[in-house]
Amino acid sequence: MHDIPHGFSLFREDLDHVCQELAPSWSELRDARIFLTGGTGFFGMWLLESLIWANQAHRLGITITVLSRSPERFLSTRAPHLRDRDELRFVAGALTDFDMPAEPFTHIVHAASENNVDQRADWAQRQLNAGMDGTRRVIDLAVRSGTKSLLLTTSGAVYLPSDASDGQRYVEGPAGIVDYVSERSVYGLSKRIMEVMTAVAAQQHSFDALVARCFAFVGPYLSLEHNYVIGNFIRDALQGKQIIVEGDGTPLRSYLYAADLVVWLLTILARGRSGVPYNIGGTEAVSVSELARRVAAAAGLPADAVTIKGTPVPNARPSSYLPSTQRIETELGVRAAICLDDAIRKTLAWHRQRIGAA
Repeated sequence: MHDIPHGFSLFREDLDHVCQELAPSWSELRDARIFLTGGTGFFGMWLLESLIWANQAHRLGITITVLSRSPERFLSTRAPHLRDRDELRFVAGALTDFDMPAEPFTHIVHAASENNVDQRADWAQRQLNAGMDGTRRVIDLAVRSGTKSLLLTTSGAVYLPSDASDGQRYVEGPAGIVDYVSERSVYGLSKRIMEVMTAVAAQQHSFDALVARCFAFVGPYLSLEHNYVIGNFIRDALQGKQIIVEGDGTPLRSYLYAADLVVWLLTILARGRSGVPYNIGGTEAVSVSELARRVAAAAGLPADAVTIKGTPVPNARPSSYLPSTQRIETELGVRAAICLDDAIRKTLAWHRQRIGAA
């Protein structure tokens, strides 16, 4: 069984991995005062625990202020183990109209995002409002604070298929929007607008505008109920259910483990080039059908535990959602250190330990 240190919810080996991989960057973040949006979600939980662990290991003097609509609910239900942490503070409020904290921040990580889990008809408007108004509010905080660096997490959804230079992998170039009302296009366009707003403000007010275009991830705290294919597969495997692939299983995806995600995000925050977007995601392409089989195998389920409903079209080119990671690997020296099969096994083990402790 993997070891979870007292006061944390993530595996010690993952926290140590983040701490060790970021050794070249910790000096840049010493005594940082970080403001974090999206701090109560998947990205946020990993960032919080990793930074707190590094604080303990290296005495970095980092403080993190988290924006949350309800800090008390977060600490009571999702993260009671983070209560009374000296380096952790909260600002209560919504992204678009939170009260500006009095203290300045050296770094801001804007990782908040709307989702469309409930399929509400007003989602497109909410996404645009949150993207533009929320980013404007965060920029105002950066200007007021004299912030050194603002890291914005956007999405691979900013790309269209035509942006894949080799027909499969997306590179960090300009993109256009064809279907303005589709969920992906609205989401991608709002993220692109956020990038532009941040870059323009950075040029005017002399802070670093850092952009992380995030693709697909796996690890503890990833929701198993939302519309994440790998999360749904892991949920069904944990319950011993048949893993159902609704389509033909041919689309290609890649996944980065959350510990590597934290390493890449904080490396960008510490050493990234201002105004330059960096793709973040896995390097191993895997079809959805193969992903289902690998989840089943990792969970100890038989081969017939996977059902693929659709039939592939002969000679059809599969759709793909794959990043080119050449820029971040070359410029910042990061790598995907944890392979997909190990990532799946770790995620299954984490959930099983939580189920056992419930």
